[in-house]
Amino acid sequence: MGQIRSAAFPPSRERFGGRAVAGLFVIRRALQSAMRVAIVGGPGIGKSTLVRQLGDLYHNGSYGEGEKGVWDPRVLQDIEEGRNAVGVTVYFAALYDANYRDAADHDGPGKVIFFEGARITLEAHLAEYPSEEHAELRKVLSMGNDWNPDRVIVLTSSTDTIDKHIRQRNRAYEGVENMVRRFRLIDGEFRRLAPRYPNTIVINRDGLEFHDRAGLTHIIALAGLPPFREIPYEPMDRYR
Repeated sequence: MGQIRSAAFPPSRERFGGRAVAGLFVIRRALQSAMRVAIVGGPGIGKSTLVRQLGDLYHNGSYGEGEKGVWDPRVLQDIEEGRNAVGVTVYFAALYDANYRDAADHDGPGKVIFFEGARITLEAHLAEYPSEEHAELRKVLSMGNDWNPDRVIVLTSSTDTIDKHIRQRNRAYEGVENMVRRFRLIDGEFRRLAPRYPNTIVINRDGLEFHDRAGLTHIIALAGLPPFREIPYEPMDRYR
C-alpha cells in the first residue's frame, strides 16, 4: 500500500488561471512525516474499495462520479438541475488543475499517472448549458491549456450499457432518464471533439469490465500505454 499524506482542507481563496476562486478546499501538504494507514478485515468486507476511495479522497478531495458525501452536495444538485453553469465549470476546472499540479510534484521516470478530466471534458460539457452562457464558459477552458496529458482516453458506450450501469448503482440523487439524456448529449460532444485534440483515442467500453484484469489490459493495449509493474507471484514451499 502506498503512503497517504496527511492533509488539511481550510477554506481558502486560490487563483486558478488568473481568476480568484473562493471557497475551494485546497490540499495543504503537511510538512511532518507521512501517515501510513492499513485497512484490514475479513473477505468481502470492502477493503480494496475503501483503500481506493480513501486514496482518491485524500487526493484533492474528490473521486469517481461525485459520490454522495464527497463532493459538495450543491454541485450534484446544480448538475442535475442544469444550474450555475459557470460555477460548476470553474469547480471542475479548478479540481482538474489541482490534480495536474499535484501530479507534477510526484512525477518521475517510469511512473504512469491517471487523471479524471482534461480540457476536452470542460468543452464537451458546454453542450449542457444554453448558448448564451457559452462565451463566459469558454473563458474557463483556458485553465486547461497547460495540462497537456500524454494520452487522453475518451470512453464511449451504447445508451443501453449506460442505462444498465446507472440503474445498477442506484443513487437516490440521480434521475436515470435525465442521466441517460445527459450522457447522449455529452457523449456526442466527446466524439465530435476528440479528433481536434492531440493524443486522444476513443474507446467503446461495451462488453468491458473494469473490475477484472482482462478489461484493464484491453484498455492498456488499445490506448498504447506502457506496461505496468506488478509483484511477481510464484509457487513456493518455503520462504527464501
